[in-house]
Amino acid sequence: MPRIQVDSLTLDYTENGTGVPIIFIPGITEFKETFVFQLRGLGSSYRVISYDIRRGLKRATDYNLDLLVNDLRLFMRALGLDSAVICGHSFGGLIAMQFALQYPQETKALILVSSFASPPHAVPSERFSGYLSAAGHPLRGSIGNFFKLHMARLWGRKSAGALTFEHQISALKSVAHQAANVAPTTVLQRMRIVEKADFRNRLGDITSPTLIVAGSKDRSFFLCSAQQLYESIPDSDLEVIEGTGHFCFLTRHDEFNMVVDDFLSARLASIS
Repeated sequence: MPRIQVDSLTLDYTENGTGVPIIFIPGITEFKETFVFQLRGLGSSYRVISYDIRRGLKRATDYNLDLLVNDLRLFMRALGLDSAVICGHSFGGLIAMQFALQYPQETKALILVSSFASPPHAVPSERFSGYLSAAGHPLRGSIGNFFKLHMARLWGRKSAGALTFEHQISALKSVAHQAANVAPTTVLQRMRIVEKADFRNRLGDITSPTLIVAGSKDRSFFLCSAQQLYESIPDSDLEVIEGTGHFCFLTRHDEFNMVVDDFLSARLASIS
């Protein structure tokens, strides 16, 4: 497993392929392994990189979005990259958007997967905190039960449709195992970042060509957010992958990879 020193932090990462670099940023309880199908499927045409974002600090006030963005920039520098395509899933999309706003010249293109410009209503960190306190440490208990409760409490109850929540749990077992390895304090720190994030008035300032991807079976919040991102980011494309949900890049990886490749191929002359 490759590791690299970034400031005072050692980051684990993985990469495959050569060409235009694409950096994948995982979601709130995910790790670099979430993008295994992108490493395999896109590695033949691009330099695909995924890394584990910073996890936990002694003081909660030290943990904020600017810190995570700075970690990403230092990570790129350590890899010898002056710029890259930046792709963020859900929570990772917040890091990606902030990076694109702060460093437009270093953002070849932006890809936002199941992400959002502002937090959903009625998802305060206190709800999640209360759940953690009452259950002790559910991340060490039943993986399936935790993942079901975790996702339900983060984004609301399960949505109707052919792709049931139980089927999603089965398909996303690896994501559930990843979630089990994230400390509750880290989840809470990231949830507080979600609560404070509001890009709605800044989306028009994103100058990088942007691809927005969502799954048709995702929660209505994320589908509405995808539309909002598309309407507000000047140079953007929107793709909705049918028959899948929040983890469309995992459960429909072939379709997702094709969408990304088509988008980057069309923009290659301007971003390479």
